[in-house]
Amino acid sequence: MTDPTKQIETLNEYVNKYYNCNRQDGNELSLYLQKITALLYYLESVRSQIHNNYEVEIFKLVKEGNSVARAVNEANVKHPMMYQLRRIMDGGYRIADAIRTNISYLKSERQTTNQ
Repeated sequence: MTDPTKQIETLNEYVNKYYNCNRQDGNELSLYLQKITALLYYLESVRSQIHNNYEVEIFKLVKEGNSVARAVNEANVKHPMMYQLRRIMDGGYRIADAIRTNISYLKSERQTTNQ
């Protein structure tokens, strides 16, 4: 399994570029949307692998006689990237939704001014 740290850093760079970009430039917004959604797709595959390992760890610990709560705590310690990916990716999806909304607004404004 690959380390997603580099992809998370790249995602952060694109989010920062979006934050500082010209929101009236639909081409630039489309580029950031493309880059962000592609990174999120990649991170989904990594997250599913980590989640699988996380669940296997919980199952193993419960089978050894640990309580579910204890097993979850142990798995959280053993797989810290699970929480980080969940939070960062949720934010990334919100950013992608915001970009889509902005692009949609620009399209409707263009149609309104052309009529």
